[in-house]
Amino acid sequence: MSKPKTPKAPPKSSARIATTLSIIAICLSGSSWWLNYLTSLPAISPKVELVEPLAAGQPIHFKVLLENTGKSTAKHLYPTLAFKFARADVPFEVTYETAQFAPVNWTTTTSDLVPGGHSTLYSDPANQLNLAHQHDVDAVIKGEWNLYLYGKIPYKDILYISHEVHFCGVYRQLPGSEPLKLSYCPSYNETD
Repeated sequence: MSKPKTPKAPPKSSARIATTLSIIAICLSGSSWWLNYLTSLPAISPKVELVEPLAAGQPIHFKVLLENTGKSTAKHLYPTLAFKFARADVPFEVTYETAQFAPVNWTTTTSDLVPGGHSTLYSDPANQLNLAHQHDVDAVIKGEWNLYLYGKIPYKDILYISHEVHFCGVYRQLPGSEPLKLSYCPSYNETD
């Protein structure tokens, strides 16, 4: 009578190869999921404009045009917007606590922004923010003083992970330029 044959154990190198391939497959699957998540994020693109040209003693009303160029909805937008009037030779510094324009005076027209969606935030019509004298307006037009309109918009993505976009527009009356459109500030126009 012959002995039953016991199956031979696979070589150790085969087990290592199988384990390595499994780890690689898991990593590829995870990175594929992460890449898919990153490419599906909302992308908020803000642009600041004046509603009316600057005039001495007249309220400064402006709007922020928003566009979601991403592939998913930006949820729970909660903007904080501010104004600063500063000498042109002083570097721009972001401040919200001491900003000359209180964020409370803003009304938002949206809380969620769908992919490809557009929305506009307007300054409060009751806002009495203004350049009091003609020499203030002239100083801005000549470039001696800068008028900054800036803000931040926190929002959540499809996984409810928080993000924030920053924007800043500065009034520069360049020859042939549209007086209501602001130039981008050299800094503070970014998203996370």
